[in-house]
Amino acid sequence: TSRLREYMINHPDAAQEEVMQAVGIGSVASLYSILAGLNDDRQICSNGAYVICKDGKRLLLDDIETYLQQKPDRSKSAPKLAERLLYLYWCLHNSIPDGGLSIKAIEKVYLDLFEKSCDYTPAEGALKRMIYRDLETFANLGIGVERSESSKKYCLRDEYLPKLSSESAAAVYVTMLLYRGTLLDEATLGAKEQFEKSFFKNFPERSRTLKDRIYVIGDTLAHPQEFGNILGKLILAVGESYRVKLTYMTNDGEESARLIEPLGLLCKRNVWYLIARRQNNKEMRTYRVDQILHLNVRESEKFIYPPDFSIQSYLGCSWGVFNNDQIQTVKLKFSREVGHRVKNLRYHPSQKIFSEGEDGSVILEFETCGLVEMQSWILQWGTQVEVLEPLELRKAILQTARAIVRQYEPI
Repeated sequence: TSRLREYMINHPDAAQEEVMQAVGIGSVASLYSILAGLNDDRQICSNGAYVICKDGKRLLLDDIETYLQQKPDRSKSAPKLAERLLYLYWCLHNSIPDGGLSIKAIEKVYLDLFEKSCDYTPAEGALKRMIYRDLETFANLGIGVERSESSKKYCLRDEYLPKLSSESAAAVYVTMLLYRGTLLDEATLGAKEQFEKSFFKNFPERSRTLKDRIYVIGDTLAHPQEFGNILGKLILAVGESYRVKLTYMTNDGEESARLIEPLGLLCKRNVWYLIARRQNNKEMRTYRVDQILHLNVRESEKFIYPPDFSIQSYLGCSWGVFNNDQIQTVKLKFSREVGHRVKNLRYHPSQKIFSEGEDGSVILEFETCGLVEMQSWILQWGTQVEVLEPLELRKAILQTARAIVRQYEPI
């Protein structure tokens, strides 16, 4: 299966006869049986079409299922031990991110295999005995399969590595480089090292080359090491609904201790915010993560996550992270020098093109609130943008512009 998968990824749209010869698959039935088990692998099968061709067209999952139902040239005998073990191993490996398979799920795996191989299925008792014997065979072969006492699932005793092509692995690794000097630096360091050991173990120079040749420019923390793994701890607390005690520095430079219930994390223009409610009065609060000086995740104190809460609904149409004013229509006119750029980027979910001028200028329209936060974004465009409406936003930008002029006028 792994050889077939690797060949198809490296030789997309190859003819099925070529693939069978290259991988050593003797029959179309055998090829289709393996491909049927790979139908959820997006690198192999996307939208019901495989990256393998038959008669000049991509092979479809519907074609494979129709072929297997007819079972031409296939043996009617039950699947042999080796076939069962290979199929079970593949299913257990795919289920590692989900914590394994329950005995009911394994029974379904075996029933599917029998339905594809022969015209009968074992009785429930016989099927369970077969599964337990096969699991014992795994142990005799040195393949560790554990059963969780909490979830009652069977899981391979392996570290999970996703199925990635070399190009995808490199892209994911470069994504991790984006976090250097940010709150995610410490959190991703271990993952980055494991990535280097696993995907680049045969080509260690590849990771060094990527580090040297790809450089990311952006705002970073002056001393990211001082924050430790604060963001990683918050991700754990948000996912598990653990209460958190934190020491927070306000914008006025004052420190205070707070006991909060973290409901979600938001990243806006490379700045991370924690959405939480106070444990004592349930008031909602927004905290900048880089202003958290210390935190303690109380894993023994779980809270009930509000079932009707969502970050999307809480933020509503806000431009940033605060939604304490009314929603308004904002129209901004961008010059021809930046018109093409703003058309290709989406700055807010409500964004739409209101009109385009013959000179190449573009008017964007937004339905948003949090206009105080929007002002700083508008100012960074300088003379390339003009606020058309609302009037109060136009006046606010004019007032700031005049203040800037006054500050530099004595020169």
